[in-house]
Amino acid sequence: MYRYSVDSTITYTSEDLVLFKESPFAAWMERLTLENPGHGLVPDAGSTPPDNSMLRQDDVAAMLRSEGRKVVLVDWEESEPVRRSATLSAMRDGADFIVNGQLAVGPLAGSSNLLLKTSGYSELGDYLYVPCDTQGKTNLHSAFRLCFTADLLHSLQGVLPPRMLIIRGGADLLPLQTEDHVYHYRAVKQRFMEAQRKFRKHRMPDPSLSAHFGRWSDCANEVLKQRALQPEKAAEPVQEELDVAVPERAVQQESPPLQVLERRRRQPPPPVYGDPEPAVARDPRPRDSHPLDPAGFSFGKRAAVTAPLPAPAPAAPVQTPLHVSGSAVDRDDDSADRFTPVPFSASLNTRDSLDD
Repeated sequence: MYRYSVDSTITYTSEDLVLFKESPFAAWMERLTLENPGHGLVPDAGSTPPDNSMLRQDDVAAMLRSEGRKVVLVDWEESEPVRRSATLSAMRDGADFIVNGQLAVGPLAGSSNLLLKTSGYSELGDYLYVPCDTQGKTNLHSAFRLCFTADLLHSLQGVLPPRMLIIRGGADLLPLQTEDHVYHYRAVKQRFMEAQRKFRKHRMPDPSLSAHFGRWSDCANEVLKQRALQPEKAAEPVQEELDVAVPERAVQQESPPLQVLERRRRQPPPPVYGDPEPAVARDPRPRDSHPLDPAGFSFGKRAAVTAPLPAPAPAAPVQTPLHVSGSAVDRDDDSADRFTPVPFSASLNTRDSLDD
């Protein structure tokens, strides 16, 4: 992690992603130290800042040249802008091998031991480059660092290298399929870049979530010690209390809201003038009923009857219904032929339809 000499932007290397993968706390402390060197936190005694683990490979270039290969050796002592430009020029020229190259895309940059030209198609032409590790020793992060270089090559040549090579002793060759390792690298890279975008000087990551503390072990231990001495931090809920609280929350979530209960308890509104009285249970209507049928009567059935209706009994006086309102019928005892209109309401006046 350093500031680029051209525009002073913060630039990240493969070492920063390796450190973040194991210790987000240590990576945050290095970013804090870069932006605010006088923060007052002292690193561990005898520790050194993270440095580029890549070593110059001039002897590899000499061995390849002795075999008659076309090799471009990028000067290790040159400034980074010059090394970046020289590496891109060698890639466009189609050099067989590029030693001590420097690749950069956006805020990511890093040295490459060896770039090997191979057959294929890319934005460079009918060839592409694969990264090679010639450091001389293999550790747990060798494949991860190669993925860092392969990711940069993907952006520069437009094609992800299908494989990566680990070369030891000039003869031992260990090929790695890029697809088997690059997805882990990309997941770590995404988390790392998100952490850098959200970096705040007053928001320290939890040291207990890191596997180690880098060169900030004394600082991390002091933070954890102060946290343990705070009584509110020490009083954490036990598992039994959490298990009891979960069913109560679940019941509260399953119970209906208060508004739903109020709607269920709400009484029906009083009937409007002329409307039928609310009944507890209404008579079911036949399937051939009419939408305007009153209770106990069906226009459809009346139309389907072909036989004449029986004459009324002579002893009972004929009374003409004036208005059907639910189960109650309003009648006029003074005059059977007189019709008294009723104001319109939610119930329709069916007097004329009932007259013979």
